[in-house]
Amino acid sequence: MTTGFGEVILSAYLCKMKNVHIFFMLCSFISCWMNFSMSPTVYGQERNASVTAVFQDTVSMPDTTAVFQDSVSMPDTIAVLRDTVSMPDTMAVLRDTTAIPDSMAVQTDTAALVLSDIDRQMLADSIKREDSIPSVMLIGLKDQLDTLPNRIFAYQVLERNSFARTQIEIDTALSRFEINNPVMRNYFAGSYLGNNGLSYYPIGFEARKRLSDCFFTDHVALYMHVPEETIYYQTQMPFTLAAYSSAGSKAENESVLSVVHTQNVNEKWNVGLDYDIIASAGQFPNQNSSDHAISLFSAYRGKQYSMYTNFNWNNIRMRENGGLADIDNFNADAPKTNVMRSMSGKTVMLNRSFYVTHSYAPKEMRLFSKTENTTDSVNVSRFTFQHTLKYEWTKREYTDTANYLRLNPTNFLTQQTHDSLYFRRLENHFELMIKEQARNRVTAGFSVGLLSEMDRYNTNILPWPVVVSHDDPLPETGWGGQIPPVSWTDSIVAYRESRRYFNTAVTGRFFNHTGKYMNWDFNGRFYFTGYKLGNMNINGTIRFHYYTDKGKNSLLLGGSIENAKPAYFLEEYASNLVEWKTNFDPSQEIRLRGEFLMPHRHLKVGLYLSHLNRYVYFNEQAKPEQASELLIVGTGFLEKDIHWWKLHFLFRLYGQYSSNAGIIPLPAFAGYQSTCFEGWLVKDVLNFQLGWDVNYHTLYYAYDYMPPTGMFFLQENRKTGGFPFVDAFMNFRIKKARFFVKTEGLYSLIKPLGKEYFMVYRYPMNLFRVKFGISWAFYD
Repeated sequence: MTTGFGEVILSAYLCKMKNVHIFFMLCSFISCWMNFSMSPTVYGQERNASVTAVFQDTVSMPDTTAVFQDSVSMPDTIAVLRDTVSMPDTMAVLRDTTAIPDSMAVQTDTAALVLSDIDRQMLADSIKREDSIPSVMLIGLKDQLDTLPNRIFAYQVLERNSFARTQIEIDTALSRFEINNPVMRNYFAGSYLGNNGLSYYPIGFEARKRLSDCFFTDHVALYMHVPEETIYYQTQMPFTLAAYSSAGSKAENESVLSVVHTQNVNEKWNVGLDYDIIASAGQFPNQNSSDHAISLFSAYRGKQYSMYTNFNWNNIRMRENGGLADIDNFNADAPKTNVMRSMSGKTVMLNRSFYVTHSYAPKEMRLFSKTENTTDSVNVSRFTFQHTLKYEWTKREYTDTANYLRLNPTNFLTQQTHDSLYFRRLENHFELMIKEQARNRVTAGFSVGLLSEMDRYNTNILPWPVVVSHDDPLPETGWGGQIPPVSWTDSIVAYRESRRYFNTAVTGRFFNHTGKYMNWDFNGRFYFTGYKLGNMNINGTIRFHYYTDKGKNSLLLGGSIENAKPAYFLEEYASNLVEWKTNFDPSQEIRLRGEFLMPHRHLKVGLYLSHLNRYVYFNEQAKPEQASELLIVGTGFLEKDIHWWKLHFLFRLYGQYSSNAGIIPLPAFAGYQSTCFEGWLVKDVLNFQLGWDVNYHTLYYAYDYMPPTGMFFLQENRKTGGFPFVDAFMNFRIKKARFFVKTEGLYSLIKPLGKEYFMVYRYPMNLFRVKFGISWAFYD
């Protein structure tokens, strides 16, 4: 990819034309695509690498106000992933819902951008017309030398928040720019299979969610573009942001490419493209990823009618080696000589989705009240009608020519495996909302809705190792004793199972986002037909705020109660290598959380508690099992960002407790620490950072991984952890361009590696290598 990338940079440098950003984008696609296509390993990058973080439940704040999101800032550039943490150096963000007067503006290391009259009017109109939660104004970051002009707005639409737009910032800061692995950017600590783009799981339990209806894609979700997380734009000029990074030799190369292009067709209508690739060849045999994620999106914002739509195309291809066959003889000096449990395993996951959500608000009504001497008119909260349509299609396919009994003792039909499953969903959600009146001292809004889900599940086993005629009897196998009845007219599919369900639920929401000292948000849904009959979910958050001379501090109390049947594929699944048929009872989860935030101190403290009844997990045979006992999981969290002179220190520390480590194994302590020195090589021209990143967790029984299902399961053979993962980096910025040079796996140089250099059991991490990257924005 070096040649193609050089052509892109050289072309962009020589062609100083008005539409150079379009030229750059075309060159990026042509040159990089040719190189990726010829490489056996390619794939997509962290979701929304072009933008930094996303606010939820936010509000309009004065120009000089720093924004802090229920949590504090996060990965480098911009604020926050939902309900997560503070950022190093750039901007602390509080996911808050209350406007703060100018006199109480939060003082942080930020410099407010000056919004144009058009931008101010757009924000004001969005508050007046549509958004129950006002949009957040752009806040400039101190370390952004060339902050994007305020004529470019990036935002996310939160359907559950009644089409509130949540303003986000474009990624132009240096902090954490060197981290382009989605797992390490999105989680304070995460475990993955050694390569960027391969399966992962978060080490912190509070980041783990209940298994989804198609849970086979849960452990690669960060590499996919999903409808609800699409980023939309409002621009007064075409905008392009391209980023590329590379690491390792040609045979072990990791390449990451991300391109975003968007522009307005007219004042109300915007269209765009988001394209991510992650390609990682890996240092060990039969271990690589080649994944693509493409989104086409469009947004229309009118005075009464608004519509947001996107189409997402995800391809994830992984070579699955099953980990080391003999972990005691791990050879770190010659990685390619290690014997793996499978030399031919391969997973292909395809996902397509279409999404459109739109709302209509009738013109404002007026009521008249008469007194003895006057007749007054007052505004009344308007009704808003909303509808969301989503179609999702997912396919997962696993092939292997090896006998997988070495990996896990399960039933199997043949040494050759070609299994597949399909999931399809058509979803409609109709909702009627009455918005809160921000001008009242105490007010609230609410909504009611009806949700329908049409689901279809399929599993296929193919092909058979023997050739049979139509008249041959069914051969005896290890799958339940005999193969279920099949149509032998199908020469490819030996066994197919299909189920259809129609789920219907009522939804509701009660909220207040305009209170100065307290806000709340409660929502829930209850299913009354279909496979999910009786499923219930209620969650809510209350925020208390108090003000000091230095700004606003917040206490957040939240929780959720969920009673649900396990996902359909947990009840019944059949493949050539793994099969199960269960009869699980509905499980209950109660999750509580409390967070205290002091933005001016760059401090966040959190406590999370989970109460799990009939918890479903994957046992040591890689099959689902339901716990008979009540499980308690507790987590304490501390995040602190320290600025002293030109040094920046970021600490994220977690302590965890599990009442049964045999079912939910967790490290007792996990943490992340980043230190960097920031300064100028050329005053006001070339900015730089020099520092290191360290990840660490204590010893615990990390999960094993089952490639045929893509699931992590229990093992008690060996603990992993107890050593640091250390990376050193240098970041540079020249106007609109950013560069980084990074060394990964320094620990492998400091100490000879043994049996402990693993995050996932049997899957060693990448050894020492050098990585470089560049990001360039075009908008004038």
